[in-house]
Amino acid sequence: MMTFLTTLALVATALAGPAQDLAQAANPDVPKSARMEAFERLVANGTTDLGLVEKTAKDVKSGDTRSRWVAIRVLGKVGGPRARQLLVDLANDPEPAIRAAALQAMGDTGDRSLSDTVVGALTDPAVIVRAGAAASLCAIGGGEAVEPLSRALDAKDSYYRGSSLWVRRHYVDTMGCIGSRKALPALLRGLDDRDDAVAKASLSAFSKIAGFDYAEGRSEDEQREAWRRWAQAQLR
Repeated sequence: MMTFLTTLALVATALAGPAQDLAQAANPDVPKSARMEAFERLVANGTTDLGLVEKTAKDVKSGDTRSRWVAIRVLGKVGGPRARQLLVDLANDPEPAIRAAALQAMGDTGDRSLSDTVVGALTDPAVIVRAGAAASLCAIGGGEAVEPLSRALDAKDSYYRGSSLWVRRHYVDTMGCIGSRKALPALLRGLDDRDDAVAKASLSAFSKIAGFDYAEGRSEDEQREAWRRWAQAQLR
Protein backbone atom coordinates (compact mmCIF):
# COMPACT_ATOMS: atom_id res chain seq x y z
CA MET A 1 0.00 0.00 0.00
CA MET A 2 1.28 3.46 -0.88
CA THR A 3 2.17 5.48 2.20
CA PHE A 4 1.20 9.12 2.67
CA LEU A 5 4.85 10.19 2.35
CA THR A 6 5.25 8.21 -0.87
CA THR A 7 2.16 9.87 -2.28
CA LEU A 8 3.52 13.30 -1.40
CA ALA A 9 6.84 12.44 -3.03
CA LEU A 10 5.10 11.34 -6.24
CA VAL A 11 3.00 14.49 -6.33
CA ALA A 12 6.09 16.64 -5.80
CA THR A 13 7.89 14.85 -8.61
CA ALA A 14 4.92 15.32 -10.95
CA LEU A 15 4.77 19.02 -10.17
CA ALA A 16 8.52 19.45 -10.57
CA GLY A 17 8.65 17.66 -13.90
CA PRO A 18 7.19 20.38 -16.14
CA ALA A 19 9.08 23.08 -14.23
CA GLN A 20 12.35 21.21 -14.72
CA ASP A 21 11.55 20.64 -18.39
CA LEU A 22 10.82 24.32 -18.88
CA ALA A 23 14.12 25.28 -17.26
CA GLN A 24 15.98 22.72 -19.37
CA ALA A 25 14.32 23.74 -22.64
CA ALA A 26 15.18 27.39 -21.97
CA ASN A 27 18.80 26.79 -20.93
CA PRO A 28 21.23 27.66 -23.78
CA ASP A 29 24.00 25.71 -22.03
CA VAL A 30 22.09 22.44 -22.40
CA PRO A 31 22.71 20.43 -25.63
CA LYS A 32 20.09 21.07 -28.30
CA SER A 33 18.89 17.46 -28.29
CA ALA A 34 18.19 17.62 -24.55
CA ARG A 35 16.41 20.96 -24.93
CA MET A 36 14.20 19.50 -27.64
CA GLU A 37 13.39 16.44 -25.54
CA ALA A 38 12.30 18.71 -22.70
CA PHE A 39 10.26 20.80 -25.12
CA GLU A 40 8.45 17.75 -26.48
CA ARG A 41 7.63 16.61 -22.95
CA LEU A 42 6.13 20.04 -22.26
CA VAL A 43 3.99 19.75 -25.39
CA ALA A 44 2.82 16.28 -24.38
CA ASN A 45 2.03 17.48 -20.85
CA GLY A 46 0.25 20.55 -22.23
CA THR A 47 -2.39 18.46 -23.95
CA THR A 48 -3.83 17.74 -20.51
CA ASP A 49 -2.50 20.57 -18.33
CA LEU A 50 -1.42 24.00 -19.55
CA GLY A 51 -1.22 25.61 -16.12
CA LEU A 52 2.53 26.16 -15.74
CA VAL A 53 3.01 26.98 -19.41
CA GLU A 54 0.26 29.61 -19.37
CA LYS A 55 1.54 31.16 -16.16
CA THR A 56 5.10 31.37 -17.51
CA ALA A 57 4.01 32.78 -20.87
CA LYS A 58 2.01 35.56 -19.21
CA ASP A 59 4.61 36.44 -16.56
CA VAL A 60 5.71 39.87 -17.79
CA LYS A 61 7.32 40.73 -14.46
CA SER A 62 9.69 37.75 -14.44
CA GLY A 63 12.04 39.23 -17.03
CA ASP A 64 12.80 35.65 -18.09
CA THR A 65 12.42 36.02 -21.84
CA ARG A 66 13.86 32.58 -22.65
CA SER A 67 11.39 30.69 -20.46
CA ARG A 68 8.49 32.79 -21.72
CA TRP A 69 9.58 32.17 -25.32
CA VAL A 70 9.66 28.39 -24.78
CA ALA A 71 6.28 28.44 -23.04
CA ILE A 72 4.75 30.41 -25.90
CA ARG A 73 6.07 28.02 -28.54
CA VAL A 74 4.64 25.13 -26.49
CA LEU A 75 1.24 26.85 -26.63
CA GLY A 76 1.47 26.92 -30.42
CA LYS A 77 2.19 23.19 -30.58
CA VAL A 78 -0.58 22.30 -28.15
CA GLY A 79 -3.18 24.53 -29.78
CA GLY A 80 -6.81 24.69 -28.76
CA PRO A 81 -9.04 27.68 -27.88
CA ARG A 82 -7.25 28.57 -24.62
CA ALA A 83 -3.83 28.56 -26.24
CA ARG A 84 -4.98 30.52 -29.29
CA GLN A 85 -6.57 33.27 -27.19
CA LEU A 86 -3.47 33.60 -25.06
CA LEU A 87 -1.30 33.86 -28.18
CA VAL A 88 -3.50 36.67 -29.50
CA ASP A 89 -3.10 38.49 -26.18
CA LEU A 90 0.67 37.96 -26.18
CA ALA A 91 0.95 39.42 -29.68
CA ASN A 92 0.50 42.77 -27.88
CA ASP A 93 3.17 42.11 -25.23
CA PRO A 94 5.51 45.08 -24.56
CA GLU A 95 8.58 42.94 -25.33
CA PRO A 96 9.31 42.48 -29.06
CA ALA A 97 10.81 38.99 -28.64
CA ILE A 98 7.63 37.82 -26.94
CA ARG A 99 5.40 39.30 -29.64
CA ALA A 100 7.54 37.56 -32.27
CA ALA A 101 7.29 34.24 -30.42
CA ALA A 102 3.50 34.56 -30.14
CA LEU A 103 3.17 35.21 -33.86
CA GLN A 104 5.39 32.27 -34.79
CA ALA A 105 3.40 30.06 -32.41
CA MET A 106 0.21 31.09 -34.21
CA GLY A 107 1.76 29.56 -37.31
CA ASP A 108 2.42 26.38 -35.35
CA THR A 109 -1.30 26.09 -34.58
CA GLY A 110 -2.08 25.90 -38.30
CA ASP A 111 -5.21 27.96 -37.61
CA ARG A 112 -5.95 30.20 -40.60
CA SER A 113 -8.49 32.18 -38.55
CA LEU A 114 -5.46 33.87 -36.94
CA SER A 115 -4.24 35.17 -40.30
CA ASP A 116 -5.67 38.69 -39.84
CA THR A 117 -3.91 39.08 -36.51
CA VAL A 118 -0.62 37.95 -38.04
CA VAL A 119 -0.99 40.18 -41.09
CA GLY A 120 -1.54 43.16 -38.79
CA ALA A 121 1.87 42.50 -37.22
CA LEU A 122 3.63 43.16 -40.54
CA THR A 123 3.51 46.83 -39.54
CA ASP A 124 4.90 46.29 -36.02
CA PRO A 125 7.60 48.81 -35.03
CA ALA A 126 10.06 45.98 -34.28
CA VAL A 127 11.69 44.24 -37.24
CA ILE A 128 11.96 40.94 -35.34
CA VAL A 129 8.18 40.94 -34.89
CA ARG A 130 7.59 41.57 -38.59
CA ALA A 131 9.89 38.64 -39.38
CA GLY A 132 7.94 36.46 -36.95
CA ALA A 133 4.71 37.44 -38.68
CA ALA A 134 6.17 36.52 -42.07
CA ALA A 135 7.29 33.13 -40.76
CA SER A 136 3.80 32.48 -39.41
CA LEU A 137 2.12 33.44 -42.68
CA CYS A 138 4.23 30.82 -44.41
CA ALA A 139 2.24 28.28 -42.37
CA ILE A 140 -1.25 29.82 -42.24
CA GLY A 141 -1.37 32.52 -44.91
CA GLY A 142 -3.38 32.11 -48.08
CA GLY A 143 -3.39 34.19 -51.23
CA GLU A 144 -5.00 37.06 -49.31
CA ALA A 145 -1.73 37.54 -47.42
CA VAL A 146 0.23 38.33 -50.59
CA GLU A 147 -0.92 41.94 -50.91
CA PRO A 148 0.08 42.96 -47.37
CA LEU A 149 3.40 41.15 -47.80
CA SER A 150 3.97 43.06 -51.02
CA ARG A 151 3.19 46.34 -49.28
CA ALA A 152 5.56 45.43 -46.45
CA LEU A 153 8.31 44.65 -48.96
CA ASP A 154 8.15 48.19 -50.36
CA ALA A 155 7.27 50.05 -47.14
CA LYS A 156 9.47 52.89 -45.93
CA ASP A 157 10.10 51.18 -42.60
CA SER A 158 11.62 48.23 -44.49
CA TYR A 159 14.61 50.48 -45.14
CA TYR A 160 17.00 52.24 -42.81
CA ARG A 161 18.84 55.28 -44.14
CA GLY A 162 18.21 54.04 -47.64
CA SER A 163 19.46 50.51 -46.99
CA SER A 164 17.25 47.45 -47.29
CA LEU A 165 16.52 45.68 -44.00
CA TRP A 166 17.01 41.92 -43.72
CA VAL A 167 13.31 41.34 -43.06
CA ARG A 168 12.48 42.09 -46.71
CA ARG A 169 13.97 38.76 -47.76
CA HIS A 170 11.59 37.05 -45.34
CA TYR A 171 8.60 38.68 -47.02
CA VAL A 172 9.73 37.30 -50.37
CA ASP A 173 10.41 33.86 -48.88
CA THR A 174 6.88 33.84 -47.45
CA MET A 175 5.31 34.73 -50.79
CA GLY A 176 7.13 31.76 -52.28
CA CYS A 177 6.02 29.55 -49.43
CA ILE A 178 2.36 30.55 -49.85
CA GLY A 179 2.67 29.67 -53.52
CA SER A 180 0.05 32.02 -54.94
CA ARG A 181 0.51 33.53 -58.39
CA LYS A 182 -0.86 36.74 -56.94
CA ALA A 183 2.75 37.32 -55.86
CA LEU A 184 4.12 37.49 -59.40
CA PRO A 185 4.08 41.32 -59.76
CA ALA A 186 5.95 41.76 -56.46
CA LEU A 187 8.45 39.05 -57.39
CA LEU A 188 9.08 40.64 -60.77
CA ARG A 189 10.08 43.81 -58.94
CA GLY A 190 12.14 41.70 -56.55
CA LEU A 191 14.25 40.31 -59.38
CA ASP A 192 15.71 43.79 -59.92
CA ASP A 193 15.95 44.75 -56.25
CA ARG A 194 19.18 46.43 -55.18
CA ASP A 195 19.31 44.08 -52.20
CA ASP A 196 20.94 40.94 -53.56
CA ALA A 197 19.31 38.82 -50.84
CA VAL A 198 15.87 39.94 -52.03
CA ALA A 199 16.75 39.30 -55.68
CA LYS A 200 17.98 35.77 -54.89
CA ALA A 201 14.95 35.09 -52.70
CA SER A 202 12.76 36.14 -55.63
CA LEU A 203 14.39 33.50 -57.85
CA SER A 204 13.64 30.85 -55.23
CA ALA A 205 10.08 32.08 -54.76
CA PHE A 206 9.38 31.89 -58.49
CA SER A 207 10.60 28.30 -58.50
CA LYS A 208 8.30 27.35 -55.61
CA ILE A 209 5.27 28.96 -57.21
CA ALA A 210 5.92 27.51 -60.67
CA GLY A 211 6.97 24.06 -59.47
CA PHE A 212 10.18 24.06 -61.52
CA ASP A 213 13.31 26.17 -61.88
CA TYR A 214 15.62 27.60 -64.51
CA ALA A 215 18.83 27.10 -62.55
CA GLU A 216 20.47 24.31 -64.53
CA GLY A 217 22.96 25.65 -67.04
CA ARG A 218 22.01 29.29 -66.47
CA SER A 219 23.66 32.17 -64.68
CA GLU A 220 21.59 34.19 -62.21
CA ASP A 221 21.09 36.92 -64.80
CA GLU A 222 19.84 34.34 -67.28
CA GLN A 223 17.52 32.87 -64.67
CA ARG A 224 16.08 36.31 -63.96
CA GLU A 225 15.38 36.88 -67.63
CA ALA A 226 13.75 33.45 -67.94
CA TRP A 227 11.51 34.15 -64.97
CA ARG A 228 10.57 37.58 -66.34
CA ARG A 229 9.36 35.95 -69.56
CA TRP A 230 7.49 33.24 -67.66
CA ALA A 231 5.81 35.66 -65.24
CA GLN A 232 4.80 38.10 -67.95
CA ALA A 233 3.21 35.24 -69.88
CA GLN A 234 1.24 34.24 -66.75
CA LEU A 235 0.03 37.80 -66.19
CA ARG A 236 -1.33 38.33 -69.71
